[in-house]
Amino acid sequence: MNFNLSEEHLMIRDAARDFAVTELLPGVIERDENQIFPVEQIKKLGELGFMGMMVDPKYGGAGMDTISYVLAMEELSKVDASASVVVSVNNSLVCWGLEKYGTDQQKQKYLSGLSNGDYIPCFGLTGPNNGSDATGSIDEGEVVEEDGKIKIKINLNKRYITLAPVANLLGIAFNLKDPNNLLGKEGITLALVEKHHKNLQQNTYHNPLNVGFPNGTIKGEFLISKDDIIGGEEMIGNGWKMLMECLSAGRGVPLPATANASSKVA
Repeated sequence: MNFNLSEEHLMIRDAARDFAVTELLPGVIERDENQIFPVEQIKKLGELGFMGMMVDPKYGGAGMDTISYVLAMEELSKVDASASVVVSVNNSLVCWGLEKYGTDQQKQKYLSGLSNGDYIPCFGLTGPNNGSDATGSIDEGEVVEEDGKIKIKINLNKRYITLAPVANLLGIAFNLKDPNNLLGKEGITLALVEKHHKNLQQNTYHNPLNVGFPNGTIKGEFLISKDDIIGGEEMIGNGWKMLMECLSAGRGVPLPATANASSKVA
């Protein structure tokens, strides 16, 4: 088995290393100490293809492989762990899950903006009564009829959600109830929600480690469309499997890369 990196992999590693030194290193301590989100740097990472590394080019991504992603994560993490977390959430947790499970309309609408840095996403599962256990007591949604249209009313109380205070696109997990059998489906469900919803609150920060990337709460009760369900109506009740696969991708690849980077600079 050949463990040597290809020319393309070396190029990607060097590009990430150069960006980390020239763009992330200046001001990294100040950003962490003052909880400044690296807006300009994230936008530049998007322009260079690092925010949608494994996304299919037909959706605006870079179409790279997992090794390329790991190499980039290592180089960014050596200099700015906060920025690398943003890259990780975007690539592994959100883009990967959306490309795997989303409807074609959802992929066309969101993946390009995620890949170029226009969208800053978060992934809301953890709450007061559950951690990553999607079978625990998570937030609930209810199928309702409003003005002759079927909607979903969700009541959110999430906390310790990475990037929640700055996100403009939110992945939400909830237990959907259908008491009037309007859709005929119930269970753990995932939805993609834009920031503009009335009563959506993202104004509380958690910062136990005093680092630049923000953690926080997602709260509020509001209506969403059936079209906001990731994968559409047919994926209602399939959220547990989707969550476990997204969390595996979101933790199984970038976290070891980040840890390896930390060991090299410790």
